[in-house]
Amino acid sequence: MRVHVLGGFLGAGKTALARSVASELRSQGERVALITNDQGRSLVDTRLCQDAAPDVREITGGCFCCRYPALETALLAARDSGATVAIAEAVGSCTDLVATVLAPLADRCAARLVMQPLAVVVDPWRVRQMQSDGMPDNVAFLFRKQIEEADVILLSRADLGPPQVTDAIRRCNRDAPIIAVSGLTGGGISEWLTVATTHQAQPLLIDYERYAAAEALLGWCNARVRIRGAGCLDTKDSMRRFLRAMSRVPVAHVKVTSLDPAGGWGAIVRQGGTPHILDEGMSPSASKLTWLVNARVALAPERLERAVRQAMTAAFDDVEVTWDEFECFSPSRPNPTHRYATRRATTDDSSCCTAFYQRPDVRLLLGDSFHPGGTELTLRMMHAAGLTPGETVLDVACGRGESLRAVLEHWPVSGIGIDAAATSQCAERLDIRVGDAHDIPLEAESADMVLCECALSTFVDQPGALGEMRRVLRPGGRLALSDMVLEGEVPESLRDWVHSGTCLERALSAEAYVRSLTNAGFTMLDQWDASDGLTELMTRIKRRLVGWMLASASSGVKDDLPFDPREARRTLRDAERAVADGIIRYGVFVAARAD
Repeated sequence: MRVHVLGGFLGAGKTALARSVASELRSQGERVALITNDQGRSLVDTRLCQDAAPDVREITGGCFCCRYPALETALLAARDSGATVAIAEAVGSCTDLVATVLAPLADRCAARLVMQPLAVVVDPWRVRQMQSDGMPDNVAFLFRKQIEEADVILLSRADLGPPQVTDAIRRCNRDAPIIAVSGLTGGGISEWLTVATTHQAQPLLIDYERYAAAEALLGWCNARVRIRGAGCLDTKDSMRRFLRAMSRVPVAHVKVTSLDPAGGWGAIVRQGGTPHILDEGMSPSASKLTWLVNARVALAPERLERAVRQAMTAAFDDVEVTWDEFECFSPSRPNPTHRYATRRATTDDSSCCTAFYQRPDVRLLLGDSFHPGGTELTLRMMHAAGLTPGETVLDVACGRGESLRAVLEHWPVSGIGIDAAATSQCAERLDIRVGDAHDIPLEAESADMVLCECALSTFVDQPGALGEMRRVLRPGGRLALSDMVLEGEVPESLRDWVHSGTCLERALSAEAYVRSLTNAGFTMLDQWDASDGLTELMTRIKRRLVGWMLASASSGVKDDLPFDPREARRTLRDAERAVADGIIRYGVFVAARAD
């Protein structure tokens, strides 16, 4: 089954486009499934889509990335029900879809789902709003990131004479095809479905603090309301008056759909905008109306609730208004189930930087020591985690098993090591296996301790790997984790090196590691800075570098070294400065499985 994921900001026109493309595909004989998505529970879009496709499924209570298991289940169920194409419309406050949705689906469901280019729907008037500083800074950041990660950009509402915004879009995304489309007329849809693009956006580099701050600025309101008048109510005018009253607040979008035979649907997508009413099948009048209201507005929840209630009062005279359901909230912090470092899984599925550490220059400088602190730090971590005799220790990304052997020398415990590049070996109390951190080859609740040293930052899917570690731990089991820590911006002189495949490329701040562990279902027990081991490792690297440079000079052969020694010295000097300044650190995090 082919899967089209539609991204784009609130009110961009995604739902109208999804309905239109579903109709187009059905006319071609395709069996179409539509997947709608929202942070709340009662969704106007789902009801609106039900007349466009026979198979409509709803993912509520969070964005696709945070509700990934439900999305995967819905897509596979649609496929098993006979759908040939699925259109999954992401909630408008969501971005980072490549890393958290498309890449995991392409990896985990490769034999069953065929992922199509990520299409991001962009409202040209919203681009103008961003250009004129009409958006809060963090919301503008979110909007730009949505455009940046697009494989294809769909400029919506082409039938309304939109402003020219191509130059502004190209500042966010230089390469994605831009196609003008209309959900109302169907214009541009065939071009989108048949576009031959070689552009494939890679996972975003995105500050999740700003992402969370942007979502926190947006208030969500979902409500069911009954309106009863003394006489007949003009159904279309009633909806228009309510939406016009809502246009006075900073709207992302407000949508209304009828829940009774009166019918009708209406929306407004920007502050001061004109209400759009879809009146097909709408009764001209009724004595009572029942509506479902979805409002997404840049107001705090309590202010949004007042605005919705006041708009209803302002829109009507002499009516009885009864609210059957009313929820207002701000979306919770994004906590993706998976977050892939690459669009496609690598041949070594446990690590996104294995190639870097196999390079001759890196092997030459690092030798056999790949993690700061060595086994001395490993033993300290085991003490902090309370390792006791008779327990089973799992070392994830164990390499040759040096850490496990050191642990077994000091405790009467059993050790299991997994590594994608391991050579299977068994000895008394030690079992090293070939394995992937994202699919650990152990039964659930089979280990008492998980050890992971300088490896999490290299994994393709860090949240997924932490979830696997929790799965194999028994209740009360502990995780001892050490890794590179990045506090602040990487110095410009080191950026090319960091992004050449090093473990620093996806290293987190200490606070972010703690948050990731908490999100994965762990409770923190202890943490400390272990950067002295990093300093010692860099000193050893410097000695090896000087030694090899002297040996190369004495041999008189300049090509003996697999790297430029001057460049290596500059990089090492800049890295030492970043460590001294507290930007590059090494940290230890000890946590217990929370039950």
